[in-house]
Amino acid sequence: MKNEELIALYFDGKLNANQKTLFDKLMSTDAEFRAQIEFEKQTKTAIISIKKDDLKRKLQQLEAPKKRFNYYAIVIAASLIIALGIFSLLQPTERFSNEQLFAEYFQPYANVIVPASRGDEHTNTKTEAFAYYDAHNYKVASEKFHTLFNTTNTSYYLFYEAICELQLGNTQIAINLFEQHKGFEDKLATHRNWYLALAYLKSDNIKDAKVLLQTITAKKSYKYKAADAILKKIK
Repeated sequence: MKNEELIALYFDGKLNANQKTLFDKLMSTDAEFRAQIEFEKQTKTAIISIKKDDLKRKLQQLEAPKKRFNYYAIVIAASLIIALGIFSLLQPTERFSNEQLFAEYFQPYANVIVPASRGDEHTNTKTEAFAYYDAHNYKVASEKFHTLFNTTNTSYYLFYEAICELQLGNTQIAINLFEQHKGFEDKLATHRNWYLALAYLKSDNIKDAKVLLQTITAKKSYKYKAADAILKKIK
C-alpha cells in the first residue's frame, strides 16, 4: 500500500489492524512520513479555525438588529452556514501564479539511496555526492551526480541531478534531465512525474503540467493529493 493511501485512510478513520500496524511503524521509523502527517494535521486545523472565525464574525454582525429582524437574521445565518460548509473550504478562492504554486509544493526529494546501496565499487564517490546533496550544496552535488551517471548509467543519479538543477533554478536543464529519465523504469519513475510536472509548471508550460498532474491523480501515484490540489488552483 502506498503511503498516500495509508494517510488518507488514517484521516478517514478507516485503518484496519494490519494498516494500523504499518502506520505505527512508519510513524516511528520514517521522518518524512511523520512530517507529512504533521503537515496535513496542521493544514486541516488551520482551515477549520479560519472558517470558524469567519462564520463567527459574520454572525456577530447580524446580532445588532436582531430585535427587529430576527427572521431575516435566521435566514441569513442559515445561508452562511451552508455557504461555509466544510467541503467548500477546499475550493480555492484566489488565483495563484505558477511561481507561487511551485514554491508552495516543491521540496527536494529525500536521499533514499546511500543507506540501501553500500558495498559497490562507487561507494566512496556516491557517498560523497549524497553528502553534498544532504548538506544542500546542490551545485557540487549536481556535478557529482552528472559524473556518476555518465560513468555508470545508473538512472537514480540522473533523477537526483535533475532535482539539484530544479533547486538551483535551472528549470529547463531539470526538465531535460527528467525527460531523459523517462528512458528508465526505476523505482523513482512515479516520483519523477511529480517533479517534472512542477518543472513544467514553473516554466509556464501549463498544458504539459496538467497532463502529468491528471495522470498522477488518476493513478493515485506519488503526491496525487497535491497534484489534485494544484489542478484546482490552475483551472
